[in-house]
Amino acid sequence: MQRALEEFVLALRGSGLEPGLSECVDAYRAARIVGLDDRDGLREALGATLAKTEPGRAIFDDVFERYFSFTMFDEPLPGASESDPGADDVAARPPTDARTPTDILLRMIETTDRAGLAGRLRAAEQQVGITRAWLPTQRGLYTRRMLEAMGGDGLIAEEHALGSLSSPSAATALRISRLRAARERLFEEVRDHVSRRLVLYGKSATEKLRDTALSTQRLSNIERRDFDRMLRLIHKLARRLATRHALRQRRQRRGVLDVRRTLARNVAYGGVLFETRWKHRPISKPKVIAICDVSRSVASYARFLLLLLYGLRDVLPDVRSFAFTHRLVDVSGYFDRDPPHIAIERVLDQVGGTGTNYGTMLRDFAQQELPKVDRRTAVIILGDGRNNRAEPEVAVMRELHKRARRVVWLNPEPRSFWALGDSEMPRYAPCCHTVRECGTLVQLERAVDSLLRSTGSNG
Repeated sequence: MQRALEEFVLALRGSGLEPGLSECVDAYRAARIVGLDDRDGLREALGATLAKTEPGRAIFDDVFERYFSFTMFDEPLPGASESDPGADDVAARPPTDARTPTDILLRMIETTDRAGLAGRLRAAEQQVGITRAWLPTQRGLYTRRMLEAMGGDGLIAEEHALGSLSSPSAATALRISRLRAARERLFEEVRDHVSRRLVLYGKSATEKLRDTALSTQRLSNIERRDFDRMLRLIHKLARRLATRHALRQRRQRRGVLDVRRTLARNVAYGGVLFETRWKHRPISKPKVIAICDVSRSVASYARFLLLLLYGLRDVLPDVRSFAFTHRLVDVSGYFDRDPPHIAIERVLDQVGGTGTNYGTMLRDFAQQELPKVDRRTAVIILGDGRNNRAEPEVAVMRELHKRARRVVWLNPEPRSFWALGDSEMPRYAPCCHTVRECGTLVQLERAVDSLLRSTGSNG
């Protein structure tokens, strides 16, 4: 049952439905209660746990119908006899072979034993690993493997053996005819079934490959046609980071084991640890200030970082976002009024431009926000540090470093570019607690995860 549900969830994900781990656990428990034999009950049980929206339910119903429906061998072979397949051709084989695996498979095909064939098909799928098939060119390979796993090679071997006889009898010729018809029917049905499975699992593998490619591609090179997919990846990334951070918070609330007090408490039990004692430390809620360079050279990076920060607002509710090309602008209210994709485009239109000046931005920050920065504040700066030869105002960065709990600089440029041209990174980097190259979604995830670790700890 577990294997079947894992493959079903894989098919759902390939079709656009993304059930989480908790939903999958609930679905497994529900399926164990209902059982796989009650098809309607299974549909309702899985649908209630895996599909939480109307569009999701539509996807679920379609995938369920395709995955759990056995559409093979709808009609028996023309002229197939309901009698024992060994009755009319016993002269073609030694008597001891009357019930060989080949005979059993032949009778299943001729009498359309759907239950028996479905069982063999399911076992063959698990044996060959059909979920790993995702390219149309693999249809022939997996069809051959499935035929072998179901016993189709026995049909072929006996047909060839009987066909090589010098003077076959009428019973032998009839046996050859039946073997050929069954082999051809089995091949057609298995090939069509593999094609249907490729549609289910192939889409999932293809989507995963595209997601992986986008996650490792430089954000500046993401094409506009891929923005919707990137939004979905950002949403998944935010959920993953939020779950990870929530687990750390639960551990911190529990505290660490106080060994001395625990041993003292359990002396009365002979040293058996029936009761535990924990050391609790106060947890301070962090404040996050995100400052994004939205000039044309880094606008793409700013767009995706702001999207990620928007997705993490439930984890870090006290987040303020600023944007600049030269003057610092508080854009936090944009995200309160509009959906994230609209808000970000408004920020880029109204604040973005050319002529980046980090010095002017830092002077504005010193006047507006620096007095509010304390040991609970984490500051994220996203930008390439290119200041167009203007005054960099490094003194403001030094003061920020002294006041803030964490100053993190995420630079979208490769590290080898940081000391070239008008880049001020060699002067800004010593004033930061962490400086990271952050040009891809994977690097962005690592950077934000590191930030959550640092803001969530009390050390």
